[in-house]
Amino acid sequence: MATDRLADLEAKVKELIERSNQLKRRNAQLVERLREADTRLAGQATSLRRWEKEREWLRGRLRKALDELNSIEFEGNQDSAGKS
Repeated sequence: MATDRLADLEAKVKELIERSNQLKRRNAQLVERLREADTRLAGQATSLRRWEKEREWLRGRLRKALDELNSIEFEGNQDSAGKS
């Protein structure tokens, strides 16, 4: 009987060791996936900042073009008001 208990205990210890090894491997996989996700996120943040800068640049160019059009329109309205 003592031998059976010892064998059962040994089997349980081996199962625990195997389970522990599985968990360590899974943890390593998850850590690697997290690192990859962090790297992708950093790249996306960089792209986002670049797109935001480009959008602001375009917005400024559009404002300038609209201001110029408004200026031309205002000058045209003054010229036709003076001719009437």
